[in-house]
Amino acid sequence: MMGALVTVFFLLFFSGAVLGHGSSRKQDKNCDSLMYRDLVSSKPQFSFRNIAYFNGERVYQYDSNSQKAVPEPEWENVEDWDKESQIQKQRGDFAIETLKEIMNISKKERDSHVLNGRIKCELCQNDATSGSWSYTYDGSPFIRFDKDKVAWIAEQPAATTIKQKWEENPGAVNRAKEYLEKECIETLKKFRDYKKAN
Repeated sequence: MMGALVTVFFLLFFSGAVLGHGSSRKQDKNCDSLMYRDLVSSKPQFSFRNIAYFNGERVYQYDSNSQKAVPEPEWENVEDWDKESQIQKQRGDFAIETLKEIMNISKKERDSHVLNGRIKCELCQNDATSGSWSYTYDGSPFIRFDKDKVAWIAEQPAATTIKQKWEENPGAVNRAKEYLEKECIETLKKFRDYKKAN
């Protein structure tokens, strides 16, 4: 069942969903950046929050209580926010189930725990690009994606099980690489061009 959920998650994510707590400053190397951050917490009840930033400026925020992706005023016309809300609802459900599974693996189901996700891509004036995707669990590195190895790298024992499930479908792993190298950059360009025009 979890393997099927993983496949659905990656298909949803790469069909236009975006990830997103915190901010990013604009780079001093003539680069634009796009960053998404997730916050999944278990207390007082399981909840999910997603925020997107373009060059450190918040674009929108989604939370599982309102189930709405709410854009900042200057970004109201850049996306179909109702559709984004639906996608984030499905992503949030997956993220919450992942946190529950990590807590079960760690045998710490009664405590308060937090899973943070961070995806970032950059496009520089010389057309050089970069991208990263990682998660922390309770503030410590948990799992990250290695574009060169096209694999998830487990950084805690509990992450090994998550890695195995996320890699059951090789296509999902390849899509993670493709997202960082292509789709995230294309979205960044759209946000950049939209910002320049307004």
